[in-house]
Amino acid sequence: MDRLTVLSIRQGQFVYDGERGLPLAWTWTLERPGGAPVLTHTVRLDRIPGGRQALADLRRLPQRIRELRARNPGDLDGIEDELQRAGEWLAGEGLGGLTKELADVGEVAMRLPPELAEFEALPWELALVRGESETLESSGVPLALHRTTLVRGVRASPRGRTGAVAGRRLRVLALFSLAEGTLPLDLTAHRDALRAAVLAGTAGREVAAHVRTLQFGVGPTALGETVGEDGDWDVVHIVCHGLPGGLLLERDQTGLSKHALGEGEGTRLDGDSTSFLGAGEIGRLLAAARGRLKLLCLTACWSGGEDPARSTGRPLTSLAAALADELDCAVVAMRFPVGNDFAVRFDAALYQGLLGKGWPLPAALRYALRTAADDPDLPERALPLLSACTPVLFGTDAPYLTLTHEHSMIGPFDAPGLSMAGPLPDPPESFVAREQEMSAARAATSPSGASRGTVLHGAAGLGSTSCAAVLAHRHQEISPVLWHPRPEWAPPVHDGGTAAGRPPAHPHSVDGFLAHLAHRLPACEDTLDAAREEGWPAPVEAAVGCLAGRPDLLLVLDGADRLLRQDPRWRPLIDALAGTADTPRILLTSRTELPGIAPSLLRVPLGPLPPARLLPLLTAAAPRLRTLLDGDDELAWCAYDIAAGNPGLLVEADRAAIRRQDLRNWVRIHSDD
Repeated sequence: MDRLTVLSIRQGQFVYDGERGLPLAWTWTLERPGGAPVLTHTVRLDRIPGGRQALADLRRLPQRIRELRARNPGDLDGIEDELQRAGEWLAGEGLGGLTKELADVGEVAMRLPPELAEFEALPWELALVRGESETLESSGVPLALHRTTLVRGVRASPRGRTGAVAGRRLRVLALFSLAEGTLPLDLTAHRDALRAAVLAGTAGREVAAHVRTLQFGVGPTALGETVGEDGDWDVVHIVCHGLPGGLLLERDQTGLSKHALGEGEGTRLDGDSTSFLGAGEIGRLLAAARGRLKLLCLTACWSGGEDPARSTGRPLTSLAAALADELDCAVVAMRFPVGNDFAVRFDAALYQGLLGKGWPLPAALRYALRTAADDPDLPERALPLLSACTPVLFGTDAPYLTLTHEHSMIGPFDAPGLSMAGPLPDPPESFVAREQEMSAARAATSPSGASRGTVLHGAAGLGSTSCAAVLAHRHQEISPVLWHPRPEWAPPVHDGGTAAGRPPAHPHSVDGFLAHLAHRLPACEDTLDAAREEGWPAPVEAAVGCLAGRPDLLLVLDGADRLLRQDPRWRPLIDALAGTADTPRILLTSRTELPGIAPSLLRVPLGPLPPARLLPLLTAAAPRLRTLLDGDDELAWCAYDIAAGNPGLLVEADRAAIRRQDLRNWVRIHSDD
C-alpha cells in the first residue's frame, strides 16, 4: 500500500443511524505514500447546522436529478446548481480540510466498513477544490477534474495483480443491446469506435487483441452463452440502456434454457419485449468469466448508482459495486445518465489510455473523462459538474490494474478458415435502426443456430444490402464470409475464360459464382472448372461438394432477385445449398420475398422506418435535411413526407439539399412519381 493513497473510516470510528441508514458522526483517516504524515478529520453532524438534512439530500441526489430532468429537460443550470450545492457541502463539511489534501494525488482507495457501503457510494469526487480554473468558475473544481480518482470497493489487501494478460492474448468481449421500446442509440458507431480503439491500442504488439463483438439479439441467453464460449475473457464491455440497479437487454430469442435466471428474475418490461436484469442475474450470466476477467465496463445509465426511490427500505447497493464483489474484478460504471455520443467518446478514450498509452486503469479513466467532458461537440460540456461525478470505479484491484502485453508463444488470433473470407462492402457509417429484423437475421445466420439462413427483403432504398453488410462484418469476427457478387471496389476475379476457349463468366451468373468460389478455394479449382465444362447439374453438385463441411461460413448473395433474373440456374443452386445440412449459412438480399425458393430460409421483411427511428438516422446520415427540418422548412418537410420512412430516399434528399434548387427539383420529380 506504500504507493497508494488510502481514505478510510475504520471500525469503531463512526456512529451509525440505523433508522436513516447513514452515519451521524465519523472520522476520516488519510494515508499518503512516501512517508507523509497520516491525517484525520472528524465530522459530527450534530454540530453542523442542517448537517443531517444535507447528508440525506446527498443520498437523494440521483432521484433529485431525475426529477429535474423530467420537469424541464433543458434546465441545465438547475442541475448544475444542485450539484454545486452538493459539492460545496462535501468539500466544506463532508471532507473538510482533507479536500485539498486529496487534490492531484492520483488514485485514492476508499476503504470503509461494509455497514458504510451506501455512505461510500455518495459522490465524494464532486467535492469542490477552491482555485482558478479554465473550465469552471473560481467557486471550485471537483476532485474528479483534478488528478484524482476515487476507487470504491477496495475491501481486502490487493493481490498486486498488475498485468492482466501477461504472456497471453488480450481477449475483449463487447456486447451491444438495444431493447425494443427504448430510446434509439447508434450502437454501430459505438461498436466501431470501441473496436478501433482496442485494435489501435494493441497494434504492433507481440500479442494482438482478439476483439469479439455481439450486436442484435443480445438478450440474457446470448449474454451468458457468449461469455462462456471459446474460453475466458480479460475484458467484458456491455453497452445498453440501464435503470438504477440493473440493465435493460433485448428480449431473448431462444428463451432461458441454458442459463436459468431463477424464479421471479429476468422480468419483462414494455409488453414482454425487454429484459431487466439486476445484479444477481447479471452476476450469474457472467460467472463463466470469473477468474480471468479483469475489467467489466458498464456504460449504461445508472449502472454506478441506485435511486433511493427504488430501494424499498433496503441499503442502496449499485449494480457496479455488487458485480465488482461478485466477479472479483474492476468495474467502470456510470452514476448518472449519459448521452450516446459521450459514452462513445469516453469508451474510446478509456481504451486509448489503457492500451495505447499503457496507463493504469485510474489514469485511463481520468483521461477518458477529460476527453469526453471537454469535447465541444457534446452537450455534456454544458454540465461539467454532472459529467465529473458520473464515471465511477470499483474493485479491489482497480487502483493497480493495467492491461499489458508481454512476449508470448501464442500467435495472433486466427478465425478458422479465415483465409477463405473475401472482401465485404463497407458498412454504413451509422446504423441506428432495424434492431428486431437484425436480431432475427443474426440468429438465423449464426453458426450455432438451427436455421439454414435468411432472406432480407424490402423495396429499393429500405436497406437490405446495408443490413447484410453490417451482419457480414459482425459474422467475420468469428468465421469467414463469402460475399457475392464482389463489392464494386474489389477487383474482379479472372477465371481464365478466354484462354479456355469460352467467354469470361459474368459475375451475376452461376458460372461467375463458381469462378469466385474457385478463387477462394484453390483446392477445388479443378473440380469447379470441370463442372462448368460438363454442364448442368454438375455445377450444383460441385458447389455443394466443395462447400460441404463448412457450416461456419456465411454465404451472402446480394440482390438475389437480380441474380435469378440474370441466370435461372441460381434457383436449383440456392435450393441445394439451403437444403444441405453441413453447407454454409445463407444470407440473401432481395427486393422480393423470393416465393417458392429455399423455403427453409427465414424471411425477414424490411418496411419503412417509424418516426422514432428516423430522427437519429437523419442526424447521422442526413444532417443537412435534419437541420432544415429543425428549422421547420416547408420544402424539407415535403421531402420527408415523400420519403415516407425510406432511408435511401432520405439520403437522396439530403444530397439534393446542398443546393436549394436541387432539393426543389428532387421534391418535384418524386412528387410526380
